[in-house]
Amino acid sequence: MLKEHNVVLKNPLKVDLRFASCYPNLYRTAMSSLGFHILYEFLNSREDTWCERVVYPYSRSLESSTPLKSFDIVSFSLQYEQDYFNVLEMLEKGGISARKSNRGINDPLVIAGGPCATSNPMPMSEFVDLFVIGEAEGIMDQLIDKYLELDNPKRQIESFLDIKGVYLPDYPAERVIVKKMDDACHPLHQVVPETDDKNLKPALGPSFLLGVSRGCSRGCRFCMAGYLYRPRRETSLKKLFKVAEDGRDATGLNKVALISAAVSDYSKIDDLCSGLLERDFTITTPSLRIESVSPETLDSLVKSGLKTITLAPESIYCVRKSLNKSINDEKIFDVVKNALKTGLNVKLYFLAGSPIETGQTMKDMVEFMKNLSILSKKKNSIRFSVNPLIPKPHTPLQWQGYDLKLIKSKLNYLKSNLKKEPIKFESPRMGLIQHVLSTGGSEVSNLIERSLYNKIPLNDWKKFASPKNMEDPLPWKNINVGLNDDFLKKEYFKFVNNQETHWCEESHCYDCGSCGKK
Repeated sequence: MLKEHNVVLKNPLKVDLRFASCYPNLYRTAMSSLGFHILYEFLNSREDTWCERVVYPYSRSLESSTPLKSFDIVSFSLQYEQDYFNVLEMLEKGGISARKSNRGINDPLVIAGGPCATSNPMPMSEFVDLFVIGEAEGIMDQLIDKYLELDNPKRQIESFLDIKGVYLPDYPAERVIVKKMDDACHPLHQVVPETDDKNLKPALGPSFLLGVSRGCSRGCRFCMAGYLYRPRRETSLKKLFKVAEDGRDATGLNKVALISAAVSDYSKIDDLCSGLLERDFTITTPSLRIESVSPETLDSLVKSGLKTITLAPESIYCVRKSLNKSINDEKIFDVVKNALKTGLNVKLYFLAGSPIETGQTMKDMVEFMKNLSILSKKKNSIRFSVNPLIPKPHTPLQWQGYDLKLIKSKLNYLKSNLKKEPIKFESPRMGLIQHVLSTGGSEVSNLIERSLYNKIPLNDWKKFASPKNMEDPLPWKNINVGLNDDFLKKEYFKFVNNQETHWCEESHCYDCGSCGKK
């Protein structure tokens, strides 16, 4: 039996509501999700609610081994589209019909939140009763209160529409975010597993997860996270030090994982790293932005024991520019050289599938990656990962289709010309499925459900991968994430014409409508 510290145990007879917080992915991934920890601590701070965790592939809670069917509310965190299949599997194993039309009035209320739910809930709309649009802290108290005041929450489900940030199909919903990060939930009593099993160890290792900032204003045109949670908001330096120290007292962890959409964009990143080191913390971070990585940041990370940094050049310069990530090659080489000089290994992420790519740009990409590789003579100190470019809702690429044959040919070209490099290629077939799950409508629900029992022919997925007409309503038309209506169209035309959008250095944003500044 897995031993965990900081697990919350309550008497089920002394609470009014039992809440299952479900993560439809493996335990090691769930326990590296700050959002999963936030929801757990936030809800368990209420005396009337007991929040328990359920993690794929299981359908019983870790705290009390209670099956899903015995909870009042069953909630799923939708971080990755590929996890949709796991949601249905967990429901069925937990004694709950996957399709909501087959469930009875006494079944739990099934809800979902997270970035995928916020961007486009429609593919899961046949399975989920209610969606949370935005950040949980701004919604969950009201949602729980409403549930407890209703005589029959499932029969009276439209009553939840009184809450900003709640989405039901066919009704408009407005995203909710925490405006000041110092007021956000920074969970101190994070659950810490005690295990030597590498399959159970959190992906970020035994680390205290520290929420540095939320949102990103860089405007990379392929990045959903950069559009859903604008404007960018930072936790104050004073607050971060206090949370880290209190978190260490509560968890016993000296290692801090800095969590943000763009950690190195934090305005006082060097002060944060040096201050944590002075307080005897070690530091890790999932990834860094090339534009804002300084030698001082790298030195702090090395001193804290970090072995590898992850950077995302994406492609060669002309393609990067069209994606609104116009970092020059010199900057990329400088950061990689500095990282290697300090003893760090470097992992580099690339994308393939941009419509402006040509035979020449693919040749240039091969040459660019080879030139990066020879910066180090040490074997495997530089590694590459290449992923298909997948259009996402609420981004300028949301109208793009997914040409499986073309993307396959591009990845095969890279494979044949980079055979000697340490490189990992993501599946173009899985990229197609992810694209359909990301940008499809409610009709995709049938494919997801069929996938529970049968292997779906690839042609069935291809039917939903065509480009979208810019004048037609999109499946996520009722989801307002705070962007000007015309902003994404302007960005799309800049994308196809290979033009940049320059952000405002004073307000650190674009004229997208998310903060009212220009």
